[in-house]
Amino acid sequence: MSPDTDPASAPSEPAELSEPPEPGEPLEPFEPPAPTEPIEPADPLDPTEALEPTESAEPSQADEALEAHAAIARSLHPPSSPSPSPPGSVPPRLRTEADEYFAGAMRAYAAGDLPGARAFLLPVAGIDDPATAPSALVFLGVIAFRSRDLPEARLWFERAAAGPDAHWALVATAELRRIG
Repeated sequence: MSPDTDPASAPSEPAELSEPPEPGEPLEPFEPPAPTEPIEPADPLDPTEALEPTESAEPSQADEALEAHAAIARSLHPPSSPSPSPPGSVPPRLRTEADEYFAGAMRAYAAGDLPGARAFLLPVAGIDDPATAPSALVFLGVIAFRSRDLPEARLWFERAAAGPDAHWALVATAELRRIG
């Protein structure tokens, strides 16, 4: 795009995907595009809210996709699910730190910074908070797999598959089957 071209009027072209780096090669840092307008946060989906029925008798693909996403949200955040471990097993301060590290990991992962995401996820796995550790173990496996370190990926997926969280254990088991 030339410097004279207005970015708002320029046609939007999809970003071209590149091949993953060879093992041992450093990853290129991800540079997110500069926003042209302020980004408004999305309203979170309330898993306790029932979806309104549609007018037609046949559900559309969009309705089915919305229902699938709502089901996932309900499974990840049940309205008043009991804690998988006895209350008080993880001190509140450590629980808060695990949440903060996990949020940092998700920001780094979304920005394409896999080493940064891994650095944030390792303490989450070490704190072993039942609310964040199972997903951290799966993400560590995904990062290892994307870095082409299959033995480490298997290690993280096996730990998540053996954990108490049924959802993340299922995800980890599926990943273990996929990588063989």
